[in-house]
Amino acid sequence: MLCIFAFLHLFWVINAQWNNDDDLCRTPDRDSGTCLPIYSCRPMLDALERVPQPIPQDIQAYLQSYRCGFAGPTPKVCCPARPISFANDQDNSLSAESGFPDVSRHRNIELLPRNCGNADESNKIVNGNKTSLFEFPWMALLSYRTRFGQQFKCGGTIINRRYILTAAHCLENFRTTLVGVRVGEHDTRTATDCETVGKWGEEVCAPPYQDLSVERIITHPSFNPKMLSNDIGLVRVSPINLALENSKPICLPLAEARNYNLTNRNAYVTGWGITETGRPSSELLKVSLPIVPLEECSQLYRNVATLTDNQLCAGGRSNADSCGGDSGGPLQVSGRLFGDIRYVQQGIVSFGPRNCGYEPLPGVYTRVASYMDWVLDNIEP
Repeated sequence: MLCIFAFLHLFWVINAQWNNDDDLCRTPDRDSGTCLPIYSCRPMLDALERVPQPIPQDIQAYLQSYRCGFAGPTPKVCCPARPISFANDQDNSLSAESGFPDVSRHRNIELLPRNCGNADESNKIVNGNKTSLFEFPWMALLSYRTRFGQQFKCGGTIINRRYILTAAHCLENFRTTLVGVRVGEHDTRTATDCETVGKWGEEVCAPPYQDLSVERIITHPSFNPKMLSNDIGLVRVSPINLALENSKPICLPLAEARNYNLTNRNAYVTGWGITETGRPSSELLKVSLPIVPLEECSQLYRNVATLTDNQLCAGGRSNADSCGGDSGGPLQVSGRLFGDIRYVQQGIVSFGPRNCGYEPLPGVYTRVASYMDWVLDNIEP
């Protein structure tokens, strides 16, 4: 939204001539358009999502040339019927890396809910913050059989009523057996999770968590456990009740979310992993991390691993990172999708420095957009 406010400011401070009366108009590229309030013009809003900050002067001038009047205090733009493109879109300065699969016509695309990523606004998350009860309702805990009994050792996310997205190393590289998945959890110490909200201290409680049986484990066929490349997997579980407020799916990078420009964006990592105390957190925690350019990250890891465009890096800040127990959990970014601002899972926690939160090494995440065709190929009704 900041880029929209900045763009509105450009309209307000620059004098220009326009025709306030005509609904029909011509865009700077001489295409036909309709003069609409900026918030009603989807192509303009999508273009603003891709604009780097601060906005370069040539792009400022180009976007300003779309103005066509005002609707009260709100600027109007000549809204085209097709997406707005920039001269340097093809060199990736405005869009993310090319080559992500377009799955818009995939036979299984309808198996991913469009009602996703709507969070309640009201392995280690170092210096993480506690989350509110329904803030990240897609979080899942993977339960393993160990000599100490069943233990949660990895995370994952709900992507529809039958599938959990996680890391392949949580499914293939463990010495223990995955025996179940829990969704709708917030604090593992309590049978019923409650919190106090509002000025009058009203107590709100979540529905009971759901313990799910594992029906099938699917790991990427090219997963390399030594290099942790293609570190992505799926777990088919018994049906999840998505009608409950604490069990909802996250969005995956479809449509415009496939090509988000993630540079200079912050992302959230969430999990119950090990904290500064050296023990797993009983409560779901979150931490905000900056996305690190892949070129910079590759240099930092040059003596450890060879990174590819199928991975993302985030963090590199002292005492803020994902860590043991957070593996398989989401790196999620807020952005526009299906007409609303939603959380989209752009990454899966894969690996990082042995000392979590060690500056300047960021964490490495599997880039979900690179694997959307594989995900859809491997889910069933």
